[in-house]
Amino acid sequence: MKDNSELFKGTYEYYAKYRPGIPKKVINVIIRHFGIRPSDRILDIGCGTGQVALAMENKCGEMLCLDSDLEMLKQAKKATKNSQMKLTWINCDAKDLGGNKRISGTFKVATICRAFHWMNQKQVLKDLNDLIDDDGGIAILGDGSFWNGKEKWQRAVKKIIQKYLGKERRAGKTTFKESDEPWENIITRSSFKFVKKHELTTVRSWNIESIIGYLFSTSFATPAHFGDQVNDFKRDIKEALLSINPKGIFRENAVFSIILASRKNYE
Repeated sequence: MKDNSELFKGTYEYYAKYRPGIPKKVINVIIRHFGIRPSDRILDIGCGTGQVALAMENKCGEMLCLDSDLEMLKQAKKATKNSQMKLTWINCDAKDLGGNKRISGTFKVATICRAFHWMNQKQVLKDLNDLIDDDGGIAILGDGSFWNGKEKWQRAVKKIIQKYLGKERRAGKTTFKESDEPWENIITRSSFKFVKKHELTTVRSWNIESIIGYLFSTSFATPAHFGDQVNDFKRDIKEALLSINPKGIFRENAVFSIILASRKNYE
């Protein structure tokens, strides 16, 4: 498996400031499904700048949060400095789950938010079998990206990115490859064979600053990709957006996908 530790190099502050948080209704689906209690432990894999930890405040007693990028963890610690939970941050790649002595005990649920596509999914699911309580499970959640966005303004933004960086979606120094099959199918073949999927719509409002900030938080539009053309790119984005809405405010109907999986069938 390739090293993902530098996929988001140079994006950290943008990621912490401009990535949307996880809506309460999304977290509540996970809480209700698994019956998570304030005493339970949660394992968050690919934690980024701590969005899951922020959303889980007062929902569980302890979280162990892993990320392969040390700078992401630094931002996560800043964001959660006032948390009342016990939080442990570990600089660890998903490929190192199995046998990692720093990951001790078992957990009610493992969460993977906006990160499963970067992982060796079959191996991660296999490793999680030894880390999840018998009555627990996994929650894989995400809300897509501007690259696949359906809004008129998102399609315009994508065209400008492609003008500068080419038609293919970048992923750090390489290009992004979609999964060959739905994640539900992959998960069903693991020990967590009982799978349920939820899709929840959440309405977001963006402005030009936050749109550009979000783009600079992604692996496909990091500031470094544009080099000395970064200001030209920002200018083109601004002009395109204002041509769509001169007020500079843009609506998004984002869809959060939540895949819940367990060893037993939760009815």
